[in-house]
Parts: sequence; C-alpha cells; structure tokens
Amino acid sequence: MAAMTIQERELAERHLYLVRDTVLGTMSLNESIQGFGYDDLYQTGCEALCHAAQKYRVEGGASFPTFASVVIRNRLISHCRKAARVQRPLEYMDAPQPSGSGLTYADALPDDSFHGISDADTFFLLSQAKERCSGTTRKGIEALALKCRGHTGVEIAARYGVAPNHVAAWISKATKMLREERLTA
Repeated sequence: MAAMTIQERELAERHLYLVRDTVLGTMSLNESIQGFGYDDLYQTGCEALCHAAQKYRVEGGASFPTFASVVIRNRLISHCRKAARVQRPLEYMDAPQPSGSGLTYADALPDDSFHGISDADTFFLLSQAKERCSGTTRKGIEALALKCRGHTGVEIAARYGVAPNHVAAWISKATKMLREERLTA
C-alpha cells in the first residue's frame, strides 16, 4: 500500500467508527478460530478503511462513509473466505465416518501388520523393470530410483542435462508402464 497523504489519514481517522460498526454488524466473530476474532477482523477493517481513504473520489457520487463501509465489508468477506480456505476442520480418529457405515476413522487405517516392501525390494524391482525397458521409459525407471533415494526432479534433470519437465514426463511414462504390467500380471 502506498503512503497515505495527510488528508487521507485524517479522513480515515475521522471514520474509524465505521470499522467497529461493520465488524460487529456484519461479521460472526469466533475467537477460537484464527482470523475470525475481533482483533483480526478489526485490523483487516482498518486496512480496508485506509485503502478506501486512498481510493475515494468526491466526484464518484457517494459519501465517504457509504463508500468506506462497502470497501470494509467486501474486504472482511474476502478475508473470511481466504481464512476458511486455509483452515481445515479437525477430524478425530474416534469420530464416525460420514459414510454411515458405523466405522470410525481409526477403523479405516491400514493394518499395522503390513509394513509394505523394503527399500531393497523397491530398488530390486525397479532394476528388474529397467532391464525390460528402453529409451525414455528406461530413463523414467532410473529417475524413479533416484527419487526413491531422495533426489529432486531438478537434481535429476541436471544429472541428465535436460529440463525438469522432461524428467517428470519420463517418470510419468515409466509409472504408466509399471501400472499396466501390474494389471496384466
């Protein structure tokens, strides 16, 4: 935001009451949710009031309180929408699943007795698959092995002297081939 002139600052200071009125009159406060408490909304409203003071033009036809109230309300609504998108509701493990099956989220967790395959098995299977492939599919298998070892796509691309999107395409082609092999096996 650009620096305010003295006139804009005085205009905003004279109309600070608009922020309180708009926050209390149009918003549902919830102190337990970050971003929805009075202080957060008041601060956002003050920023909007300053913005309104900078953008207000008398020739626009509306009085400043009318113009500023709309700007403040719209900014508060945008703030709440953004805060709601960022925050996800908590899901408790003992809560029933929404499917109505009577199962809890904990019931849906995978069985602890299955530990998957080891890293050694993964690298062995990838090396076997690499022997059956050629061209970009083979490079994709090699890139998958490097990813399993912790390398990033950018690092792999630098190693091969290509753009990172080429590596992503190779990996995509290799995973498609591996899925198809698994389905036919």
